[in-house]
Amino acid sequence: MSLSRRDFMRTLSSGAVAATLLGCENENTTALSKSTAAVAFEHGVASGDPTQQAVIIWSRVTTTARQATVSWEVATDRDFHQLVRSGEENTDISRDFTVKVDVDQLNPATQYFYRFRCNGVDSLIGTTKTLAEGALDRASLAVISCANYPAGYFHAYREILNQHQQAPLDAVLHLGDYIYEYGLGEYATEDAEQLERVPNGGTECLTLEDYRARYAQYRQDADLLAMHAALPMIAVWDDHEIANDTWREGAENHQADEGVFLERRAAAAAAWVEWMPVRENPASSVLIYRDFSFGNLLDLYMLDTRVVARDQALDYFALDNPTPAAIGALVTEAKTTPRQLLGADQKNWLQGKMAANSATWSLMGQQILMAKMELPSTVMQAMLGLYQATDAQRPAAMQAVQQAIAAYLNDPSSDPLSLPYNLDAWDGYYQEREWLYGVASGLGKKLISLAGDTHNAWCSELKTHGGDPVGVEFATSSVSSPGMEKYLGLETAMITQVETFMPNLVGELFWTNLQQRGFMRLDVTQAQITATWHLLSTVKEKTYTTTTQSVSTTDGLTLSS
Repeated sequence: MSLSRRDFMRTLSSGAVAATLLGCENENTTALSKSTAAVAFEHGVASGDPTQQAVIIWSRVTTTARQATVSWEVATDRDFHQLVRSGEENTDISRDFTVKVDVDQLNPATQYFYRFRCNGVDSLIGTTKTLAEGALDRASLAVISCANYPAGYFHAYREILNQHQQAPLDAVLHLGDYIYEYGLGEYATEDAEQLERVPNGGTECLTLEDYRARYAQYRQDADLLAMHAALPMIAVWDDHEIANDTWREGAENHQADEGVFLERRAAAAAAWVEWMPVRENPASSVLIYRDFSFGNLLDLYMLDTRVVARDQALDYFALDNPTPAAIGALVTEAKTTPRQLLGADQKNWLQGKMAANSATWSLMGQQILMAKMELPSTVMQAMLGLYQATDAQRPAAMQAVQQAIAAYLNDPSSDPLSLPYNLDAWDGYYQEREWLYGVASGLGKKLISLAGDTHNAWCSELKTHGGDPVGVEFATSSVSSPGMEKYLGLETAMITQVETFMPNLVGELFWTNLQQRGFMRLDVTQAQITATWHLLSTVKEKTYTTTTQSVSTTDGLTLSS
């Protein structure tokens, strides 16, 4: 059962839970009144969830006062001579001194400037833009996912800003893992001290105070701060805003000695709502699915495939004895069992919205790969062995993978059975994917899936279980989290070879990059969508270069480069 934000904050007022989630109040919080306390806007400004008439604007006050009154202004010019909206908001520790305003009565397709002020101190000036209505020829979006602070620098955010300055973008879509919950010594933190990007506190996020502090650390990154100030963001979460491999009732990275999972989820959701420029759902802070209309050009559906309804993912590595028969039985379960990913409420909402909307393109902004990423069974079993190999076993395991690939490419008929490599993605929820494909096809939609989560770049031609074309998928690489090259321990030359032959192994796959971080730009017209991946040479050094790869679709069913 979902816990609404109002109920959650009421629960915080009880002594036991408040002590757990909020921690002890700093004795200095009562030392200065709001009229005399020094203030700063250390975490910049942000905007998000634009519509034709409204947009969210956000900032946060750093202060030792018990509360603060913050004024805000929105204008059509950077000097704020043409003021269109203004007001005041009160904030305090109950919302972590964040300020979020849903500014309405705006005009469509219009650029606005905004700022905040408290005790005579001004914030940065932010720039935002409302969405178009009616006839629209083109739109451009940046798509990002998986920003791991200790894993590397956020060059992708800087490149988005560079791109925006060269060819303006309308918005940034963040598909989740805006933060990571891990502490020092855990996933992808091995270079954190050298990079001077140690996760704050050095420990894993468990409480509301922990998650708030993690967002605060991320939002002091100069590249992220600059991008937020320049462009509106439309965001959903994935798992790491809570804990790795989150599902409806738990997470892989949540253990029994870390408290009650639903309390941790409520704390994480509360911090996300406070810190992200998203429009809050009045029914519950864990309901994040919503839609946006870019005129008659595209309808954007931002989904939750992770938290609100997901059944626990099936896992090859959870098998006691991963024999071919056991693996086959697990895949059969994924294909034949009605396993939840979106859930009934979200499915009803999505079907109703898709039926009511009529733009040329239907984009699904969501967390995980929708394409069938199925490998020949012999290759898949060899790769499972490589994943589990010790350092001493790795050369032999690598040779086994190479031999399996060579044998299949030499004679594809030698292995007619294929197996999905990642049951945490839509491949583990076949029936729900077939439902979505049926809705899109039945309504005559040009279905475009946008995905993150994997830390690698992919594009695929989507097909039903029966092989009928139904859409295409563009998946972005990560901002900084390591990808398949890290998981498999492959050298650059080997991973490049894998990229080359992967489309020959995976039926729906058109192209992939398995070794570089970056972001994806979408340029949408009535006739075509072009995805361009901007790929970074490194996130471990402060200087870097970029390369690009573009793929297009005109019919929403096939791809060309």
